[in-house]
Amino acid sequence: MIIAIWGRDGAGKSTLSDTLGVLFSKKEICIIIDTDLTQPTIPCRCPGETQKGVKPQSLGHALTGAVVADIRPYLCRHPEHKGLFYAGLRDGDDFLSYELGLGAENGVRNFVDRCAEQADVVILDLSGQHGDPFLPAALDAGQIILPIVPDLQGLCWFLSVKPLLERMGALERVLTVASMARPEHDVAGVEKIGGLAFAAILPWVRDTGGAKYEKALKPLLHALSGGDDTDA
Repeated sequence: MIIAIWGRDGAGKSTLSDTLGVLFSKKEICIIIDTDLTQPTIPCRCPGETQKGVKPQSLGHALTGAVVADIRPYLCRHPEHKGLFYAGLRDGDDFLSYELGLGAENGVRNFVDRCAEQADVVILDLSGQHGDPFLPAALDAGQIILPIVPDLQGLCWFLSVKPLLERMGALERVLTVASMARPEHDVAGVEKIGGLAFAAILPWVRDTGGAKYEKALKPLLHALSGGDDTDA
């Protein structure tokens, strides 16, 4: 299963990706691809861990070189969750290391396909950049999750991308969630104006999730499983 998580910056995409990754990895192999090519993210999300016996490689190299046949050098195993792996930029990468744009689509699709061959679940944690080269592949994913902060900015973002989702025939594969929701947010009002039906309402968190966040995720997990309950 390939899941794409797309939203504007600050909408809680990485928190959602990490929490889903931990839950899925309890029973399955899960790979999270952090598509932010402007800064090294692996040192923060997977500190001090590499795949033993292989020279670590950056995700940027996978998109600029020859076709990737072996994804192991690009993966980092989470130190606490052995079924959870990450791919992204590593130490030594900086803001100008990779200027790929949408022209890297073939490399992206090859990398995602290789990950899907090795993992039960692949999560694309998309950046908020317009030129994210993973976006075309993400819109073809079996499931697309849109974390939307239930405020005016979040609503405007959704309405701005809705025509693209419709043109790509992706809207039927979209699950929307109210993300980083605070008590003062009018969740029901945003649903009504945007014609939305949130699959879950996820509370505001500072960095990572927690028991309350995981509990709020249960309706989304139910929807992702096609209505079959999961023990995750």
